[in-house]
Amino acid sequence: MYKGTKRKIDDTMEESEIHKANGSKIDGSLTCHLCKVNLPNEISMRQHLQGHKHRKLASAEGEKERIEKKCGLFIRGYPSQFPKDAVLEYFYPFGKIVFVQFKPSFLLLDYEDPAVAANVINRVHELGGHRLTIQYRQPRRQAPKVPDQDDVSADVIQTLKDISNFDDQVTILLQKIQPSTNEQFPKYNKVCEDLYRILERAFPYCRIHPFGSTITGLGINNSDVDVFISGVKQGDQDVPYLIWAKRRLVQSRLFTNVIVIPHAKIPILKCVHVATGLSCDINMRNMLGVCNSNLINYYLSLDPKLRKLMIVLKFWARTHKITGQNHLFTNYSLNLMLIFFLQHAPFCIPSVLRLQRNPQFFNNQDGWNGGFEPLSFRNPQLIELSLLQLLEMFFDFYIKFDYGINIICPYLGKPLKKQQFKHPESLPDCYFIYKSYVAATGQHLKVDTAICIQDPFEHIKTATPIVSSTTLETFINLCRLGKKFCEEKRGPILFKLLTETPPSTNSLTVIKSESSKFVIPMRPSLKYIEEKYKTIAERHNAWFKSVTKFTTMVLKDILKFEVSEINTPVSNSKHMKAKGQKDVHDNLNELGEIRFKCNCKLNLWQARKSTAKANKPEVKQSIVEKEIAITEQICGSIAGAMPKDDVIKFEICFQFCADPPTTEIHIKSIAAYKNSFKSFITFFIAKLPAWFKAFEQEQCDS
Repeated sequence: MYKGTKRKIDDTMEESEIHKANGSKIDGSLTCHLCKVNLPNEISMRQHLQGHKHRKLASAEGEKERIEKKCGLFIRGYPSQFPKDAVLEYFYPFGKIVFVQFKPSFLLLDYEDPAVAANVINRVHELGGHRLTIQYRQPRRQAPKVPDQDDVSADVIQTLKDISNFDDQVTILLQKIQPSTNEQFPKYNKVCEDLYRILERAFPYCRIHPFGSTITGLGINNSDVDVFISGVKQGDQDVPYLIWAKRRLVQSRLFTNVIVIPHAKIPILKCVHVATGLSCDINMRNMLGVCNSNLINYYLSLDPKLRKLMIVLKFWARTHKITGQNHLFTNYSLNLMLIFFLQHAPFCIPSVLRLQRNPQFFNNQDGWNGGFEPLSFRNPQLIELSLLQLLEMFFDFYIKFDYGINIICPYLGKPLKKQQFKHPESLPDCYFIYKSYVAATGQHLKVDTAICIQDPFEHIKTATPIVSSTTLETFINLCRLGKKFCEEKRGPILFKLLTETPPSTNSLTVIKSESSKFVIPMRPSLKYIEEKYKTIAERHNAWFKSVTKFTTMVLKDILKFEVSEINTPVSNSKHMKAKGQKDVHDNLNELGEIRFKCNCKLNLWQARKSTAKANKPEVKQSIVEKEIAITEQICGSIAGAMPKDDVIKFEICFQFCADPPTTEIHIKSIAAYKNSFKSFITFFIAKLPAWFKAFEQEQCDS
């Protein structure tokens, strides 16, 4: 009886025959010609021939040989419910079968003798009342292997190192990473033609709509082709139609690696077009994706430099790994960020609202207006400024943007407060479609994110729903570094933009053995501060105060230090706390820095890891509660053994830096027992920033 979905039949050979076929002696050793390896003796050869790698290669080689000899058959047409054993029993009498593989809708079957296969293929066959279609097997067609993107990018970037002119650097970059339009568009057309030819037999009114970088001209080598197919789906269910399309694509043999991803937000069918090697993402829902691509294409056409600028930003973001999946930006969100930047002075390119004023261009897509009038636009400053100047201004714009309070809104061409979307009645009248949608569904634009970029057409949707605070911080720091390089005006600026990264803001800088410093960066989108304070200066002041209070609390309550504030002498920039004056934390601009003297008698940092493993809280604890519990457990184990002398004494200084907003913490040793200061510093610099980040997240979530 036949068991399983794949089986090799009568394909075993005596070991001596395998040895004879694959092994020969050279200088006393044995060589496997198939795997191209030398083996020292007979035992090693036997082990090698039984190995997975050799068996896999031997199987592939045998399959290729059988196909070339016309021993293999491709059989389909039998009922899907027909028993597999019964199918095999029908074909057994014709001759010796050496290979069988059942697939969902067809069977691969190889005979040992090509004459037997020819006999089978020349007959008419029926099973279960269905006539079978039998053809010779064809060699497997695989998509061309795509080079590793990181290797390609590294080679491209190295070519920019010795070029001093920025425009020349960009030209060379585009030549290296962008496919030739004359070569690529025929490939895109071929993909769309083949898709239409496969589907139009069953759906004569279907239409193929390419979108994304295919039509915006922002494609980089090996970019996917995004396609929306209309005229196929009926009703709200996408997945059954995608599965149906998958069967047609597989049967056509024009596409390979065909996979349906049903649980994506927008279900898609992924495949590879065999003739061109292009990867394809197909959906049957999102016509707004086509509308968005048309909009981006319009904006980039306003000046020839803009398409180049967007490709540079796209490659820059990809090189620094801030675009992609898993809490990163998308290329689409970067497109919208460039458009939003250009909608501000001095360029003032049209907002989407302005493009949609003409009702003749209304295009209803699931209740949203996906149409716009492509207005003529000309701005002298946009024409006159160089590509490098535009890039520098882009970086500067997003260094200064207030992500915590505002959303990026290309629809209006100006920022809107996040708070307004929680109270739709406060939004401008032009948001009447959004207001109606909220009233009907109760859903709101998701604004409680690190960065919110509103889709220009589908106003309920954000282009950055899961970008993490860490990714946003990295983006801002890269913009800050990018602006610095652009200000240099000469040299391999693009090479530096693509290769150099901001220094780690949490890294330890050891000045000397008894002194160290590190910084804690201010994260964007800190809700617990932004909801209370309106101006940037007030937020900086409140955040600096939060850092100092949290750090002193860690020293006092978790690590059991005695902490006393050191009054700083009055100077032009530093003022000590005096009678009748505000608290020392309340006037950041005048303060400059805050100092404390710390000392302790117990080393409570070295045993924390092992104690934490043993301490399993039954209820969820905050980061402070968790660490205090660990401290209490350590102290309980050494009760009655308190030392008389201090283990460590040091001075800690807090200083605020506005650009970028960070708190610099400088610790200087006064006295320490043996290596206590070094071990404390190593622990403190690793733990404090992580604890403070967790503390801030708890504050934002509460």
